[in-house]
Amino acid sequence: MKKLLAVLAGSATALLTGCGGGGGTTQQLAGDSGSASPLAAYIGTWQSACDHHDRQTLVIAIKSDGSGSLELTPTGETYFKADCSGPVVATDSINAKITGKPDGTADMLIKLAENAAATSLRVDKITSSIPAYTFQRTGTTVKYVLRDGKNNWCVDVDNGDSCMQDDGMQPALSVPGGLSLRGNDLYTVMLDKGAYVLDMHYVKK
Repeated sequence: MKKLLAVLAGSATALLTGCGGGGGTTQQLAGDSGSASPLAAYIGTWQSACDHHDRQTLVIAIKSDGSGSLELTPTGETYFKADCSGPVVATDSINAKITGKPDGTADMLIKLAENAAATSLRVDKITSSIPAYTFQRTGTTVKYVLRDGKNNWCVDVDNGDSCMQDDGMQPALSVPGGLSLRGNDLYTVMLDKGAYVLDMHYVKK
């Protein structure tokens, strides 16, 4: 889930790679007045591919405060089986929501796969921010244990266990990032060493 916050840390998807919960303003979904935002095309529920037991979901809505900003709620699910079939044994979230403030658009060359040539993407840049937050992991079989002197949430999976470290309260963040849409594919990008790079790839549910 700590990858989930990379939507924030470039994607505090870089963070989120464990998120959800809490909240402030009520969300406005597609078709509501808030969808006049230039970012309205991103409204919906998005899901990543399975990554060895783990799958990320990102829900995007328009904030109801008239700012045109997005409200992003990332969550992570851990499945008992490595191919993400069968039951979900743990859900990862954060106790605050991410706000994405529009910051213009730009054409960027982004590598969409590790060994692929860079592809030109029209990116809607956003400044993502989140107040102080904590990660949390829930599930009926989740155990809170000490590993290497640090607290972890662990859950049994078919080939061992899956653990997420509890790092306690994290400071508020505000970081540059971006979103790009190609059909039903959503790409989030993050700023890394002065250049924008791919963070996450989602498809619309």
